[in-house]
Amino acid sequence: MKKFIMFRRKKREINENIFKTNIDIFISLVPIFLASFIYTLQPLITIITSTIGAEVVELIYLKLYRKQNISERKDTFSSTAIGVLTGLILPPFVPFYVALFAGAMAVVFGKNVYGDIDKKIFNPVVLGKLFVVTFFSKFLIPESPVWGFDGALTIPIDNSSKIMSLFITSRGMIGSLSVLAIVIGAIYLIFRQRITWHIPVAFFITIFIGLNLAANNGILVSTSLGEFLFFGVFVMTDKFTSPEHSFGKIFFGVMLGISTIAFWFLGVQSEAIIYSILILNIFTRGINIIYKPNVFGNETVSIAEIIQGLGFAILIMILVFVFAFLHNNGFIPYLVYIYLVFGVWKLYNQNNED
Repeated sequence: MKKFIMFRRKKREINENIFKTNIDIFISLVPIFLASFIYTLQPLITIITSTIGAEVVELIYLKLYRKQNISERKDTFSSTAIGVLTGLILPPFVPFYVALFAGAMAVVFGKNVYGDIDKKIFNPVVLGKLFVVTFFSKFLIPESPVWGFDGALTIPIDNSSKIMSLFITSRGMIGSLSVLAIVIGAIYLIFRQRITWHIPVAFFITIFIGLNLAANNGILVSTSLGEFLFFGVFVMTDKFTSPEHSFGKIFFGVMLGISTIAFWFLGVQSEAIIYSILILNIFTRGINIIYKPNVFGNETVSIAEIIQGLGFAILIMILVFVFAFLHNNGFIPYLVYIYLVFGVWKLYNQNNED
């Protein structure tokens, strides 16, 4: 009985923390919202549509599978946060049905198939993007007009100026249109202790080195600075799909950077970051076990932990080569189809158990 009470108390504390974290995420995104709305209302429409898709499937899930009312929702605003963030990694002029689909898929196959938000394995936002890449790839090619505000500008923007581009640009996914807005949001989240510096900084330093290596080898990287920053701050730091402890976070961030760079050299460009995040998500729980503090709470790295980390690094790179091979030969959609079937099977079993 005592263990049950402690479990319920811990669960309540997790849910309360999730609620507060989501509120802070929304606040941190305000500068990005303001920056994107300088042009037109289209970014807002895309974000709202993605959020509606996320919320609708969440309500259906609660009613049909959990037999719960809306008021009984435990992880308040989690689906809303997923929907908003999924909308932010989409192009501003993507059709409404694509944004709706992205938000819905992110929640169903990133969150609901695992039952609770704290049990998820893959980052829901990245899964939502992957489903769009699979089913609506024509809207995500760099040349697609849905990415830019050309002809829809309400203010003059000089994109040739590097300084000006830090404040606002007219092309890219919604969340990456202003580097300054992302930095402001990151500072707020760190100040509120919702994220730490470890993953973003480790990732950014590794990527900076990789960009120089790519340039020296004649590889043109299409990902913008804003995209690197947005993914590093708002996506890679997801609480339940990234490591808990400092050394684990640094390892996670470095390997995300190395994986992304490896994908560039293997011929994968725009999908490099999302593939890297999904691969690292698989190892998150193992990284937590390897790099957990000792019984006295000290975080030190032993020789055994270094060897285990190297083992993980080798496995991660093997998966990078596998994903690159599958991507370059057009097989990634089949992995998505398999995961889709797996998700439907998991949901069906949940319904039977209930």
